[in-house]
Amino acid sequence: MTIRIVSYNILVPIYASLPYYYHKSERRYLETDYRWNLITSQLKQEINDHENTIICLQELSRTLISKCEEFFRELNYTFYYDLYGQIYNNYMGVGIAVPASIEINHMSMLKISDHIRSLSRPRETLSGIFSWIRPWYNFISGTLSQSTNDPWETAMSKNNTLICLQVTVDSKSLYIGVYHMPCLYKTPDVMMIHSSIVKDLMFKLADGKDLILAGDFNIEPHNSCYNMLTGKDVSGYKFPVSSSYEIFYQLNSEQTLKSAYREKNGQEPSYTNYSNIIKSSTYCGTLDYIFYRGDLTVQDVLDVPERPASESYPDETHPSDHLMIAATFRLV
Repeated sequence: MTIRIVSYNILVPIYASLPYYYHKSERRYLETDYRWNLITSQLKQEINDHENTIICLQELSRTLISKCEEFFRELNYTFYYDLYGQIYNNYMGVGIAVPASIEINHMSMLKISDHIRSLSRPRETLSGIFSWIRPWYNFISGTLSQSTNDPWETAMSKNNTLICLQVTVDSKSLYIGVYHMPCLYKTPDVMMIHSSIVKDLMFKLADGKDLILAGDFNIEPHNSCYNMLTGKDVSGYKFPVSSSYEIFYQLNSEQTLKSAYREKNGQEPSYTNYSNIIKSSTYCGTLDYIFYRGDLTVQDVLDVPERPASESYPDETHPSDHLMIAATFRLV
């Protein structure tokens, strides 16, 4: 018995529609309807060509959520999602769609920021009760500073959600998670905090059973976060000390993940994200992964081209600036 995992960052329409953003993409290829038709065509092909296809999506948006619900309903899929973003990114979020033929035993939606808070305690740097009131007031009012020099405070300000489903396939229990890492490459400690905690939460939820974690992680294969997730040497890394909180969390280096593409092909794809936007130079690199752990064998992965064939994605055949990735796992 096999299971197919598809991961796809479908690009929120509000970004594609900005006239100055993807300035090297033809306007007709940035239209929401054009892109949506291509996206659904690609997803249908994965569903039709493989058994037990589970879809993990990133950059869902309020604009497209009703279309997503209708699309999966017509295919007899159950669709779980969370829109956690803000108005400027059309309340961007993540989701998982599972065919009705697969039994769903449990669903978890976990905000990483909430979990970080559960592992911390405000430092008593001010006198009296106000030292405790201020951090919680900031949390409730949503005014945690985005520009703080404390990586832990920044990590707590991000509402990114991990969705994890426990499913049963051929009498085998399996945990499937989807996550979209905050894009904070200029503050790598924040990404290390989120990466480590997401990994540990997946292991905690799976409780010794097989797990798969897919998504856009905004990290490249040479990145320290990737090394930490996959068990490469990060012995020299130490989490920063928070100026505002006592943090009761330590990196668990014993719990590591494998990457489906690296296990099957010996390396990650040459790229999964390609864009040429006006506020930065052309970017072409690998940011999307399907990680796993347990008694699973990677049977095959979706082919990814070696190099882009246009000036920028989206283009005529690529509806997002990310490529869709996919892997078939044989359940051992």
